[in-house]
Amino acid sequence: MTYEPRVPVPQGGASLMLAFQSKNKNVLILGDNTIAANRVLSCLEADATVYLISNPQFMCAELEYRVSQGQAILLGHQFEADMLNSMRFDLGFICQVNQDSIESVVHHFRQHHIPVNVTDRSELSDFFMTSTYRDQSLQVAVSTNGQASKLSSRIRRHIASSLPHNLGEAINRMGRLRKKVRASDPSSASSVRRMAWLAQICEYWSMDRLAQLSDKDMAELLESYHHDEGYESLDGSEKQPQQITRSSASQPMGSIALVGSGTGDPELLTIAAYKAIKEADLVLSDKIVPEEVVALVECELKIARKFPGNADAAQQEFNELALHAVRQGKKVVRLKQGDPYLFGRGGEEVLFFRQHGIVPRVIPGISSTVAAGLVAGIPLTHRGVASQFLVTTGTGARNSSAPLPIFDQHRTDVFLMAIHRLEALTKDLMATQQYPPDIPCAIVERASCKDQRVIWGQLSNIVQILDDCGGSRPPGLLIVGRAINVLKHENKGVEGVASNLMTASGLAHDVVYGESDIKVADANTQLLQLHDPEYVF
Repeated sequence: MTYEPRVPVPQGGASLMLAFQSKNKNVLILGDNTIAANRVLSCLEADATVYLISNPQFMCAELEYRVSQGQAILLGHQFEADMLNSMRFDLGFICQVNQDSIESVVHHFRQHHIPVNVTDRSELSDFFMTSTYRDQSLQVAVSTNGQASKLSSRIRRHIASSLPHNLGEAINRMGRLRKKVRASDPSSASSVRRMAWLAQICEYWSMDRLAQLSDKDMAELLESYHHDEGYESLDGSEKQPQQITRSSASQPMGSIALVGSGTGDPELLTIAAYKAIKEADLVLSDKIVPEEVVALVECELKIARKFPGNADAAQQEFNELALHAVRQGKKVVRLKQGDPYLFGRGGEEVLFFRQHGIVPRVIPGISSTVAAGLVAGIPLTHRGVASQFLVTTGTGARNSSAPLPIFDQHRTDVFLMAIHRLEALTKDLMATQQYPPDIPCAIVERASCKDQRVIWGQLSNIVQILDDCGGSRPPGLLIVGRAINVLKHENKGVEGVASNLMTASGLAHDVVYGESDIKVADANTQLLQLHDPEYVF
């Protein structure tokens, strides 16, 4: 009886997936369209030398730029067979050519043994382009073997979305560690042991930990490598090294997440924000994050000590606290009102941590710039009324005035950090920026919270209306524009105070002009005086 080994059965129809080393290889590309431009970019990223056959009269803007910058060398306006005799080409791409002559062009490429890819002609192609995701040294390629190229892009996006966000950096750090290990123990007899040692780290360490490997961590790991039991670099031994654990390196780095807390209603938090808050070891919160969100924190909590004139010092204090905690291995959440990148100094914090070798995770939040209008019953855009909206700050650095926009009757304007200097702001808008005194405006305070309040009127009297209501109850913002009246209930007049503008009910209280008192209809208004404004510039 003949013994048949148990081997895999080949399944035909596949293509051979390769990572082609293109550095200093000559690539010839035919075409003047955006597909040709994409092929040029792919080849440049692979460090190839790119030659182009294209008619400048029809060349797309990107190809014109590549040629003008010397990134692609223009050989001629149209393909001639003799061009393939002038030099050696390693790859060819035919992205646009007369269909009557395309087979002839392909024939010339194959006569010179040049693998060629023809756009939308898989039967003429020697190889297919893949849909590729790249994160530094990591490349993930998806191919449908010419069957469904558009679907391959969707598959690639699905795969990319499931990958750890810092995978490319983890690969780079492991590449550096691999080179260091090989340099410290270069014997070919030790290759098996080196690979086994590195494999344990790759398999058992988290991606976050790998991405944060510092030079000090690598030095200590190399020390542990050389002191593992049974280490003999020259004897060809296949002894397994001891399992590498976090304890073999220095104190593991923690993580920092800049988390947008949204407008204030905990139900409007993103799932990612909620999970980050619940999993944190330390939460550093802005002062104006509503108490309903702060109540979700179960770990150590610190509130920013920000007040006018102290914003920069308080910001630096929080940066240092976060950095210290991350270096202790803690999961730190920097909890920010709204969205971290919208007047939240999130970009500054990312730069700060990046300078210290830490890449923060940034979790977006629903910003009051758009949500406050929605929950108050104010559509920022509405057909025939407002075709655009603008978001700006009402306060500049160190509580100074900020540059203000010129009035546009077709625009809704949202002013953040403006209520504490409302009188000066409204005067500037009317006096210098051409805002009509009777333009509708509204102050939305504590948007989406149970004690939300909307104060509305005209630009000329909104300051007085706010004073008649007992002053501001931060956080709040100012909305200016005719869209304010679009959804306003008919029972609500030109000016007043309520929880929103859309319904007849839900009044917080009505201002009764000509009388010395204010009628209060909702006990929740007593809860409004909870927070002081935070001046974050």
